[in-house]
Amino acid sequence: MNNEISIIDFFLDWGLDTNLFYILLVAIIIYSFGSYRLIRNSKSNALIIKFFRGLMAYIFLLTALVGPFATYEETFWVHMIQHLLMIMVVPPLFLSGLFFSANIWFFPRIIRIGIADFIRPKSYFRKFLSKFTSPKFTLIFYIACLWTWHLPVFFNYALEIELIHYLEHFLFLLSGFLFWWPLMGLNLGSKKISLPMRIAYLLLAVTPTAVVAAFITLSDGVIYGENVQRLFGIEAIEDQKIGGLIMWLPGNTIFLGTLTVLFFKWSSEQTKNSRKYVP
Repeated sequence: MNNEISIIDFFLDWGLDTNLFYILLVAIIIYSFGSYRLIRNSKSNALIIKFFRGLMAYIFLLTALVGPFATYEETFWVHMIQHLLMIMVVPPLFLSGLFFSANIWFFPRIIRIGIADFIRPKSYFRKFLSKFTSPKFTLIFYIACLWTWHLPVFFNYALEIELIHYLEHFLFLLSGFLFWWPLMGLNLGSKKISLPMRIAYLLLAVTPTAVVAAFITLSDGVIYGENVQRLFGIEAIEDQKIGGLIMWLPGNTIFLGTLTVLFFKWSSEQTKNSRKYVP
């Protein structure tokens, strides 16, 4: 790794000649064409906003997997930003966008009818999805994935073995999707949970995340990639502490921001309900 790289060079270093870039590019084209057909058919301006949320999700995913955060991911703090994008940013943007409907609308009508039949409410797929996206499972899966991949042995294996590295990225992205699913209140999947339950759900996730971040930040020795060359020539222990702080502060800020939004939304609903009974 080149330690003399400048900040400008860092942000301009993209792996545009990789297979993953072309796969994501095709995915964006499919999403955009499907969104166009869906928006044209429904004539709803609200769908345009949702389309751009999904498009932003693809841009962040490209940045995480093909951009500079992928090129220099051996540096721990860069790796941590990459993971935050994959867990905290990309999934909620996808789930609040047109990710599912747009990709379905890309196909001809006969195929869309087949997909609609496959995912109908009483189908086996919907029953499986309901279990898979239930808050109990998604929260446990998120915490287990977070703690497992931040055990030094697994994290260092991911740095050394490419297949394990790909598995790590896949599971982080999957855990992000599952974690945010109950919070977004999607009709597809498990039953919607109330706002107080969503607040409790988030509170249960904050502490395990903070524990891992504290473990990394306050560690006296190097536990991740001891022999890996660091970007900008910083010391390994400094790199590790910066990565821990990134997980601790921006990561929990997203949680706390979401908690605040949910709390005020719940408070507003309570106020409206109480006014109904005022004579």
